[in-house]
Order: sequence, then structure tokens, then C-alpha cells
Amino acid sequence: MDVPTLIAATTLLLILASLALTAHWLANLGTMGLRGAAFGVIAASFGSYLLIPTPTGPTMVTMLLGDLLILFSHMVVWLSIATFWSVRSKALTYVAFALMLAAGITLSSHVVGGYNGAARGALLSAFVAIFSFGTVVTLVKALGGRRAFYRGIVKRTSVGAAIAAMIFLGHCLFHVYRSYEWRQLPETVMHFDSLNLAVWTQVESMIFVLMLALTVIIMTAERLQNELKIQAMMDPLTQALSRRAFMTVIKTVVARSRRLSEPVSLIMIDIDRFKRINLRHGHLVGDMVLSQFGERVMGGRRAQDVFCRFGGEEFVLLLPGTSEEGAALVADRVRSSVCDTPFLVNDREVSLTLSMGVMTARGDDLVTDGMLDAAYKAMKAAQRQGAGQIAEAGSMPPVPPAE
Repeated sequence: MDVPTLIAATTLLLILASLALTAHWLANLGTMGLRGAAFGVIAASFGSYLLIPTPTGPTMVTMLLGDLLILFSHMVVWLSIATFWSVRSKALTYVAFALMLAAGITLSSHVVGGYNGAARGALLSAFVAIFSFGTVVTLVKALGGRRAFYRGIVKRTSVGAAIAAMIFLGHCLFHVYRSYEWRQLPETVMHFDSLNLAVWTQVESMIFVLMLALTVIIMTAERLQNELKIQAMMDPLTQALSRRAFMTVIKTVVARSRRLSEPVSLIMIDIDRFKRINLRHGHLVGDMVLSQFGERVMGGRRAQDVFCRFGGEEFVLLLPGTSEEGAALVADRVRSSVCDTPFLVNDREVSLTLSMGVMTARGDDLVTDGMLDAAYKAMKAAQRQGAGQIAEAGSMPPVPPAE
């Protein structure tokens, strides 16, 4: 197959990929970054079309526009992937546009100052390699670094991103090689005069476009699946963990604290007479109060602290690495943030009081069921003392054998 036919085939494939990504974006309008990915492939389609050889041969201006559109598409896809993974920053945007500006000035100089085909091809490939490498770095950063990137591959939690990173890395390495090969050719060579290099370039482009469209779809599917998992783990009103998810987390925390010989504290919280709020103001107001309650409790917690809606109006705060003194301070802070300022819902002020049971466990007392039971009994003791009280658990009750 000759080079012009291969370029036309690549252009057709780009058009099909752009249509697929556009349809994918329209089907997932709430997912950021998909629009940019589709737009980037559309720009590449126009660029590839401009590079199709004609009987009279492409003009220098046409080739320059085609090259710039292809580079622009790489920049847009890079920034779109950063947006998709929520790691796009002003600095990254400035760097990408600065590279695009440098590419435009450099490539344009070969039109204004006299055509140098070999240098043009080498520069085009060099900038494609830079944009591709930037995309790889962005993907690795988005997944939390090299170790997290590797764990994501092993645990199959970020397959789409891993494939995308490998695709862009391969694309980068190919264009580094292509840039080197272009420098070995005569200055007057056109972009399709070197048959082997041109053929392999088009083959690589077709594979890259196909895999890019596929990985964008895979990444979106993984994102939606993870969001569904998170929604299943979270209470929709308070954004606290569900009881089922919390039981998994607390076992992990307890096992880790045993190994590290660290204390773990629990605060069991009950909203006093919450049913009266529902009866007096209605369930809609009650739901809004619960939502604001969750915001206040989580507003001052540490990253490692875990907040759970244990059932109804009962909640649990899990405090890893926290002693009795620290747990008492957290309980007092929660009471102050919730009880000192009334909740404002639909121009109504709703005041809450909390009954809280606080316990801390160490060593052999680090047993999930025993800890929850002690915190629950302390909370009940606080309720017997009256609304708005905090009770600390005494010695741990007898516990079953270690889990």
C-alpha cells in the first residue's frame, strides 16, 4: 500500500474515532475531559487530511497547518486527560500552551526562512514526543505516583489509565526514534518521500488512535464503576460511610493498630430526640438537618478519621492513633460545633443536642465487637445522665478471642 493511501486511511480512522469519542462524550456529559478528548481527535483529523499528498503536491502552508493541528490535538488531549483526572493546574496549562507556541514559531520559521524537510520532520516528531511524555507524567501523577500506578495495574483498579500511559509512552518513544531518523535524511526530503519511515508512521498513528479511543472509554467506565462503589459505601444524606463499609474499615484499622501498638478511639454519637424534629418540622427538614450535621462533624476531622452513620440517628467516629485525651477533645469539639449553633433550614432554627460515648482501646483490647459494644454502652450511660452529655467507657468489657 502506498503512503498517500495510508495517510488517507489514517485520516478516515481519525474521523471514525472522533465520532466515537463525540458520541461517548454526549452519553457522559457529566464527566469532565471527554469533550476535550473528542475535540483533540477532530483537530488531528483535519491535520491529517491536510497532509494527504495531492497530484500537484501539498503547499508549504498546508503542511504547516497540518503539522500544527496535529500538535494542537496532542496538547488538547494532554490537558483533557489532566482534567479528567482532576490534576489540571494553571501551571500545567501554561506549560502546554508555551510548548505549542514554541512549536508554532519553530515550524513556521522553516516556511518563512526556507524549507528544510528533514528539520521539519524531526521537529514535529520531537514536539509530539514531548506532549506524549507530558501525558504519561500526568497519568502517573493522577494515580498517586509510580508505586500507586503499579499497584493500580496489579489490583486492576486503574487498567484504563495504565494502558493509556503505556500507549503514550510508546507513542513518545516512536517519535523520538522518528525524530532521529528524520535528521539522517536530506534537507529537501518531503514527509512522504522516505517510504519505510512514512509507512511505519502511518501504521503507528492508526494503532495509537484506535487505542486512545478505546482507553478513554475504558477510563470512563472505570470512573463510573468507582463512583457507583463509592455511592454504595456512602450515606447520601450525611456523606458518612455506611455501616457495612465501616465494618470493613474498622477491621483494617484495628489490625494495623495492633501491629504498630497504637491506641484506637471510638465515639458513638446519638442525636437526642431526633424523631421529634421529624414530627414537628417534617422529614424533609429532618433530612436537611442531618445533611448539615454531617458537614459539621466532618468539617474538623483529620484525614485518617472515619465517620459512619451506624443506623438511624446513631453515628460513629473512628479515631486511629488517638489516646483518651485526644478522643475527649474531639468529642467536645463535635458537641460544640453541633450544639452551640442552631441549624438554619428554610428560615427555621433547629437546635440539636448529642449524647456521646467515648472509648479507647490498646493492645489486646483492640477487638472490633468489644470496642463498639463499649462505646455503645458509654453512649447509653450518657443518655441516662440527660441530653447533651458525654460519657467515657471504663475498663473494657470481656472480649472474645482476637479476630
